[in-house]
Amino acid sequence: MAVTSQLSRAKDGPANIKRIGRTVIRASLFVILMTLLAFVQMGFPPMGDIGHFVHDSSFVLIPMSLWGVATGIGLRRGWRWAQISMLVFGVLLALVCAVPALAFFLMERGGFGWMQIAGLRSIGLLFMIPPVLVVRWHLYFIGEDARAYFWGTGKSSTIAM
Repeated sequence: MAVTSQLSRAKDGPANIKRIGRTVIRASLFVILMTLLAFVQMGFPPMGDIGHFVHDSSFVLIPMSLWGVATGIGLRRGWRWAQISMLVFGVLLALVCAVPALAFFLMERGGFGWMQIAGLRSIGLLFMIPPVLVVRWHLYFIGEDARAYFWGTGKSSTIAM
């Protein structure tokens, strides 16, 4: 039975990576759409603090999303640079999400009751969800299935067993 589970995992490896590629493409296109809608909605010239923030952040979000679309296409086609791109993008995502979480975890008590402190810590835990997923993502993309898909024949090494 162990051999059949390894064989099914070997067949699912490329399918999983292609599915991740589709998800990356869809999420990146969604971010581009929402950024463009917000950019148009704020008008030109931007008005107020939110308007300036939306205009300024769109010049970061659109190139990052285009990078995501290119990486998703690379994952679907099995290009080697896409694996490295996913790892780099994951590190950037983890850093961006971990910094606010640390702020919530390291905040001083300063007159807050235990209920407010617990609420702040739980918000910090919500910010820790993406870094934890990125660690899982990282472990998957340096694993044997991903290595065989990107650097080998496209088949996992467990087939030889």
